[in-house]
Amino acid sequence: MKKRAQLLSTLMAASMMAGALSGCGSTAADNTSNTEVTAEAVAKADTAADTANTDTASGDVTELKYWYCWTGATQENNMELAEAFNETIGKEKGIHVTAEYQGTYDECHQKLQAAFVANETPALSVMEISTIRRFAENGMLENLDSYVNESGVDMGDFYEGLLPNCYVDDSIYGLPYLRSTPIMYCNNTILNEAGWDYKDIKTWDDLKAAATAVHEKTGKYGVSQYSYLWTLDAFMIEHGSSILNETEDATLLNTAEGKEVIGFWRDLIDQGIVHAYNHTEQDKVTTDVQNLNTAIWFGSTGSLKDNLAIADELGFELGTAYIPKALEYGTPTGGCCVVMMSNISDKEKAAAWEFMKYMTETEQAIKSSIKTGYLPSRKSAGESDTMQKYFEEMPLAKVALDQLQFVKRAAYSNPNYTEAGAEIEKALDAIYLNGADIDSTLADLETKVNKILNQ
Repeated sequence: MKKRAQLLSTLMAASMMAGALSGCGSTAADNTSNTEVTAEAVAKADTAADTANTDTASGDVTELKYWYCWTGATQENNMELAEAFNETIGKEKGIHVTAEYQGTYDECHQKLQAAFVANETPALSVMEISTIRRFAENGMLENLDSYVNESGVDMGDFYEGLLPNCYVDDSIYGLPYLRSTPIMYCNNTILNEAGWDYKDIKTWDDLKAAATAVHEKTGKYGVSQYSYLWTLDAFMIEHGSSILNETEDATLLNTAEGKEVIGFWRDLIDQGIVHAYNHTEQDKVTTDVQNLNTAIWFGSTGSLKDNLAIADELGFELGTAYIPKALEYGTPTGGCCVVMMSNISDKEKAAAWEFMKYMTETEQAIKSSIKTGYLPSRKSAGESDTMQKYFEEMPLAKVALDQLQFVKRAAYSNPNYTEAGAEIEKALDAIYLNGADIDSTLADLETKVNKILNQ
């Protein structure tokens, strides 16, 4: 129990703010997981599955809990998937899944840690992608290699840009589920008033010109944004850099590229063209959108349906586009995978795998994407007649999928990145909102962040 409590303490600090750092919405350590699936374990799982089938006839049902995050269309999707599974495969194989809402990613991760210590975890959960490595290395997640191999699941059918964070030291610990990239959202009605169209904003120069025109001709803000590390990383990637280096032991913000990115926004903020908020004030960006007081904002593709609802209610034309490029297009990814907890019985693992397979299969990937606005995780889903017809009817939904080709790296998984990220957010707030000097602030930030990353 003492060991479990120590594990909880370590992981609790590591997982705080993971969703905020990498979107709705992240490699070097050796794999210390004690959950590697052996041939013996697979044999046990197969036996358990056979037992589950036999038990169906006698009314013995394997009960599973599945934890999910977020409300709205995402919640509806999770509930509907569980219900559909229970009425089909679950009924056939004697499995019943109860989907339980757990709040944000951060809240869900903290509850999982506490449940693991108490040995009361659900069988399955969603998990924000940057957190998977930490949970896997601490033995909390089931290694899925043998399950995938025995079932013939085609990992190559998942889009390549969505896979890196599913793996820990070449072993699979999660399957892509509700995945996303940040995109640019636009009130095209306001842009049109200023002589622009969202389809014409392709570069940083275009972005600056359009935002300036909006401010000068309409009196509204060209852009509203808060100190958001996920979009900051996209801006850095487009300058051929990133927030952290490849080994994740140093920040690259105190560089020419970092100063150019941050200086770009600081100039527009100082001119009143960009409405800046601190890192806790995402809701105020939404308020600007709802008050028709901004033309451009950045957010997850998973927010598409919510933004469409706002546009429909307020009567403006919504546009979506790649995040405008600097040297090149580029984007990080975010969202969640579905994972299996390691401390459940073999019978529960066999049943849990059935649900994992089901919810990530092509048909369900199509349904989830159309329902929520998240990416279709599989190529077979994205290329299906159903999705192609949907994209024709709703071209805004295809932007994030097309942008996926520009993914440059996996989400950060340094266990200290959340703490480092908090320092970065404070520095951005100081520069954007309080007029702090860019050079000295980034120099101090570099010292703090590098120390944190290597502790």
